[in-house]
Amino acid sequence: MPLAAQGRADTTSDSNQGSRRWGKSLLSTYGFAVLVTTAALLIQLGLYPYVRATPVLFVFGAVMLSGWTGGGGPGLLCTGLSALLADYFFLPPRYSFSLGSQDILSVVLFVFISTLITRLNVREQAARAEAEAQRARLHTLFMQAPTLIAIHRGPEHVYQFSNLANTRLLGDRELLGKPVRQAQPELEGQGFYELLDRVYQTGEPCSGKEALATVGDPKNPRTGYFNFVYQPLLGPDGKPDGVMVFGFEVTEQVLARRRLEHAERRLATITHNATLGLIMMDTRQHCVFMNPAAEKITGFTLDELRGKPLHDFIHHTRPDGTPYPMSECPIDRALPTRAQEQGEDVFIRKDGSFYPVAFTASPILEEGEAVGTVIELRDTTEDKRKQAERERLLKELQEAVRIRDEFLSVASHELKTPLTPLSLRIQGLERTIQAEPASSMARRLGKEVDAMRRQVKRLSNLVNDILDVSRMSTGRMMLLVEEVDFSEVTREVVARFTPEAQRAGCGLDLHVGGPVVGRWDRLRLEQILTNLLSNAIKYGAGKPIHIRVEQGNGRARLVIRDEGIGIKPEALGRIFNRFERAVSERHYGGLGLGLYVTRQIIVAMSGTVTAESTPGQGATFTVELPRQPPKQEGAPES
Repeated sequence: MPLAAQGRADTTSDSNQGSRRWGKSLLSTYGFAVLVTTAALLIQLGLYPYVRATPVLFVFGAVMLSGWTGGGGPGLLCTGLSALLADYFFLPPRYSFSLGSQDILSVVLFVFISTLITRLNVREQAARAEAEAQRARLHTLFMQAPTLIAIHRGPEHVYQFSNLANTRLLGDRELLGKPVRQAQPELEGQGFYELLDRVYQTGEPCSGKEALATVGDPKNPRTGYFNFVYQPLLGPDGKPDGVMVFGFEVTEQVLARRRLEHAERRLATITHNATLGLIMMDTRQHCVFMNPAAEKITGFTLDELRGKPLHDFIHHTRPDGTPYPMSECPIDRALPTRAQEQGEDVFIRKDGSFYPVAFTASPILEEGEAVGTVIELRDTTEDKRKQAERERLLKELQEAVRIRDEFLSVASHELKTPLTPLSLRIQGLERTIQAEPASSMARRLGKEVDAMRRQVKRLSNLVNDILDVSRMSTGRMMLLVEEVDFSEVTREVVARFTPEAQRAGCGLDLHVGGPVVGRWDRLRLEQILTNLLSNAIKYGAGKPIHIRVEQGNGRARLVIRDEGIGIKPEALGRIFNRFERAVSERHYGGLGLGLYVTRQIIVAMSGTVTAESTPGQGATFTVELPRQPPKQEGAPES
């Protein structure tokens, strides 16, 4: 069936059912009126010999009963039938529908009184129906109300009523007909029973706020906070015969307020103990808050500045004595521009002295509206003093370094001057001994001359390192860049180190695949190889040393690996620094400059050097240099 047709059919069916109900109700009420009228007539006929003077006595009762049960229509029907039947059966001439002039007044009076009774019945019924409807509405209102409502009766406070909210709060337990002490035993000792007793006995209402109470299922109770009112209910004698309870659970509000209060106390503690000065201004740029740090910085207390323009007290004058307009003040500019302002300035203390500050002024925005400004303030007097002290010490340090570097440069040159003729003299002795190896002088001085040559070379290397450090510190190290075969340079240096390595018990294992040509400073390449091989022989004595030269991706790579004592992990990060050593100088000589100089040379040629090591298993140094490094500004090329 289509929905429209089904809707019409349902409507028709409802209409028919309503008509049947209405017809049935009409038939029953009017039928009842006829029935009681007939019954009253029969009773009146039976008792007529005894009540001739009042022939309509029982008919009045029928009228009242018809009007009470059926309303105005049945009451009037009963009145009309009763008047006709009384005329027919009781008024002379009996058994006829004729009235004598003397009985007309009696019939009219009967009809009037019966009609009045019917109207009174109808009004009483309407009043009772309205009262019942009001009670039903009130009951529904109480039952559906979100507040907690309960009614207790008698001195034992027996539950007469509990709305849905109250019943659910108490775990849907059975309440009606039970004394409150039996229905809610968990309230024992919380003072609620005593309050109910007092209200019942005195007739005075009582209320409470945020009272802690145990509620919920008795098997799984919980605690909550409640606002409540105990209102006495007065009986017919004007004395209390019950108590009405109204309540609201405010647990969430109480806990939220307590969390907020805790947060506010914590914020107050933070601001109170902060070393940074904190100041707040309202929309008028008047001070509304200062923490103790701000009071200490400015010299003013919050009570002295509260509600007053902050600018007029701490920022009104420049150090030169000229006025500082508020329109130019960055702190006061943060509010109208709604932008954070940061910077440094000079403020005025309460005693009139000026002091430097670093500040941050931020607008306080609420729902897009600027409602104030918060200012972070820090007195930078001590910072300025420390900065000046640091600058003074830095200048003194730079001067000391300059003097040191100058001394090293002069000392190195002064040391190098006598070393040159001494080295030449030793070379002459070596040539004489080599020319006459069987002579007595060769036998007597051969070993001593070789030792002197090694020591002079060692001293010369140290002097050269000191000179290189001096040049690097002053930026005077020059690179003579030319086309060089890295492989060839490595072979030459390894060949020169072969005798020294043999004396140390080290075999030199060289792997060179072929020419590795690039543009570098040849002497500096030799210096790199010399420093790294010297280290490998010094710390890897008695073990082989592996040297490999290779190329790839436009770069040359040199790898030197020894199998000596190795380097501790904590020392790997500092071995390329000046005067740094990974081992004790009592066991291994040197100034700790070789690796520093090596690294500076490699960096100058746009390369890198790294070190890897495991203590007890040796160390590996890897050097990578671009074959075509960037041109060094100011460096001559061959």
